[in-house]
Amino acid sequence: MGPDYKMQSVAPFSPAIIKARAPEGVVDALNEKIDALLMEERERQTRDWSEFLAGNLKTEMRITDIIRSTPALTDLLFDVARTYTYKCHNALLHYGNYEEATELKDKKIEIRISEGWINDMIAGDFNPVHFHQGSTYSCVLFLRNPEGYEQEFQADKARQHSVGCLQFIDSRTAIGVQNLFTVKPVVGDFYLWPSWMLHTVYPFRGEGIRRSMSANLSLV
Repeated sequence: MGPDYKMQSVAPFSPAIIKARAPEGVVDALNEKIDALLMEERERQTRDWSEFLAGNLKTEMRITDIIRSTPALTDLLFDVARTYTYKCHNALLHYGNYEEATELKDKKIEIRISEGWINDMIAGDFNPVHFHQGSTYSCVLFLRNPEGYEQEFQADKARQHSVGCLQFIDSRTAIGVQNLFTVKPVVGDFYLWPSWMLHTVYPFRGEGIRRSMSANLSLV
């Protein structure tokens, strides 16, 4: 047996992305509320959020009030954001002699929803590379895919299965590190990441709507 090097693994600089699944019924309930709002022209106009966002999309509509008034949805956002925060801190908390650190031991992490909106994409729409300012975390919940999306995705081999996908970007290069991380939109899947992380959404060609909910969250 070789020498005991007492090796420890610590990753203080690696940004993480956390994935979760929305509770049953959340997606359907949210889609019903959004569809009802889109039927009202006044609601579409007063909630239009496109001037504040980077996307080249059919519809970008502010729904912060709806998110805040939907307990099952806010529970999802808050629970995942708290878990992410604890995991990031714990990666360092138990390194060296930090076992007695009290930074999080006696502190309840409070999360605030800064803004929330829905993204309805049609064929050719896209979100250019961007990040979100003024918050701690950004997140997305996939709500609807166009009919025929799966067939288009499977036929997209020449473009590395990027059609309609969310992609995260990091310019740093290292062993075990990817520069690009691509996420296929699956209805009910939820992702949360640091708001400064660059990301983009690729277009698709088929008919129908690709819908997602996005939100910015801040630690209080």
